[in-house]
Amino acid sequence: MKDMSLRLADSHAHLDLEELAPDQAEVVRRAREAGVALIINVATGLRDAAQVLHTAASYPGIFAALGVHPHGAGTLQEKDLETLAALAVRPRVVAIGEIGLDFYRLRSPAAAQEVWFRRQLDLALTLKKPVIIHTREATDVTLKILREYRGRLTGGIMHCFAGSLKEAQNFLDLGLHLSFSGTLTYPKAGPLREVAQKAPLDRLLVETDCPYLPPQPWRGKRNEPAYVVATARQLAEVKGLSLEEVARATWENTLRVFGLEEEEVLVAQASSL
Repeated sequence: MKDMSLRLADSHAHLDLEELAPDQAEVVRRAREAGVALIINVATGLRDAAQVLHTAASYPGIFAALGVHPHGAGTLQEKDLETLAALAVRPRVVAIGEIGLDFYRLRSPAAAQEVWFRRQLDLALTLKKPVIIHTREATDVTLKILREYRGRLTGGIMHCFAGSLKEAQNFLDLGLHLSFSGTLTYPKAGPLREVAQKAPLDRLLVETDCPYLPPQPWRGKRNEPAYVVATARQLAEVKGLSLEEVARATWENTLRVFGLEEEEVLVAQASSL
């Protein structure tokens, strides 16, 4: 990394989707040059789980999250959960995700989404791993289900949070963290910036969700982990803090929620430079 004083974590990336896979090594190099020393690489289902594991094993500072996105819930069977469970105990798997509910596109029936959201939450309980939660147009049901697990989850993140202040407080009350993506930088995101301003800093993360949702300076282009700095800078602005202060806080929050030690992330990475 060129600037070790600025250490950032991208808490949610999809490095193995087709938009990023062809030049993945360059994407990772640019991230490290931008100070992004930790990336959580997230699977969307069982089809990309093996590749997500391979990527995490290939680069220092990259860890894996495995789960089935709600879009894929409609075709899940019991044997698939068994496969997921076997993969999720592999080294460098730090979370179950992304899982949850998406009633916006309804690519899977709502009832199936709810069943498999609960089943994957149960898996996270068994494995004592945090969860990465996707919710879209389904906040009330997501909250209802998560309240069934109150006090039992190892930890969790509301991925790409874009809800109201009341919704944020409901998730925070359940012990979850909020992760902000590039949407925080968009001109019309004033209400979301108000949420970020009022939410406690020790419960906030930043992410890219790359290749999607690039921050405003790269709007319309492919997103990548190096760009998470723009979201951190926006968060610093609304908090009235320096970029370095927010980078450090979100770095520490990311380590804590995923059960990682700083030395574990950095030592192998330094030796590869």
